[in-house]
Amino acid sequence: MTTTWILVANARNARLFANHGPDKGLELVQTCEAEEAETSPPQSGRLSRRMDMPRQTARGFAHRLASDLYMGRSRGRYAKAIIVAPPSFMGMLNAELDGPTDKMVSTRVAKDYTRDEERDLRQHLKSCLRPWARE
Repeated sequence: MTTTWILVANARNARLFANHGPDKGLELVQTCEAEEAETSPPQSGRLSRRMDMPRQTARGFAHRLASDLYMGRSRGRYAKAIIVAPPSFMGMLNAELDGPTDKMVSTRVAKDYTRDEERDLRQHLKSCLRPWARE
């Protein structure tokens, strides 16, 4: 059976799930939040730097999540991946993925489902997970 990792993220937090086959549900692998240092605005500096901090924070967080996907792939922990993120953060994640990890991503869903319960998330992703039933 194929293990699929599902990364559900936005610029502030993320949940990583594993799915071990059709009708197996989602197993929470890890939760992750942007670090306090990444999210705190600078105490001094020009206004433009402070306005840029949320974007820098999001890029740093996207880099960290892409690294987690890379490590999982390189250790053979999953065979396919699904990324669920709002469009602006999806672009940042895509930019941070290395080539081989990017090829493991079979589905990208441009939505923010970070606050959804697991059962709702399973429902949203049902069509993404179902095709792998015969693999």
